[in-house]
Amino acid sequence: MLTEKEAHDLMAKLTDLRTQFQETKDPQVEAQLKLHEQECMEKFRYLVTMKTGRYKAFSNYEDLNQEGFEALLKAMKTFNPRKGGFFSWAHHYIGTRISRSANLHTTIRFPLKVAKANTPHKESVMPVQIEERHCPDKEAEEAQSHEAVRNALSTLTKEQREIVRLAYGFNGDKPMSVNKICRKLGISRSSCVKTISNALSLMKENIKI
Repeated sequence: MLTEKEAHDLMAKLTDLRTQFQETKDPQVEAQLKLHEQECMEKFRYLVTMKTGRYKAFSNYEDLNQEGFEALLKAMKTFNPRKGGFFSWAHHYIGTRISRSANLHTTIRFPLKVAKANTPHKESVMPVQIEERHCPDKEAEEAQSHEAVRNALSTLTKEQREIVRLAYGFNGDKPMSVNKICRKLGISRSSCVKTISNALSLMKENIKI
């Protein structure tokens, strides 16, 4: 791990190189900028894994890491060494991005402040309860819930149904991460995330039990 001074020195050099390139458009300065940016990403990557470590059991763990690295890159691009330390700046960007993404991939939606403080419930694994005795009321309730979900799915478009089923394993298959869904269907990450979000909102509106 880096000290605050080491982090500050790395980011000060990155900021200086970026300013030089913006002013001169010199290819040599651009090459130095890219190399130093890669060095910074490698040295600061632990800031991301520290935040995503609590979500290792999530089926979208790979996506959360990717979200974290994108947030780290954005923090590096917007950081101003004259306005404070880099660690607090980066933690804000990374923590917010990962919490929002993890919160999106859960059954129960939490406010952002709660999501940061508590690990959201995993969305893809339903708890198995062993009933010691036959319980008709429980079975009827479960059947009613399953029917409500099926009806809500029927309100989605064909593309939305396919993506939601892959993401949550509704066909009995193992839930897939956003990255894997994108590779399977040949769609962009932003399109996939937007489709899942819209589909879940629509299902929520149409579930009636």
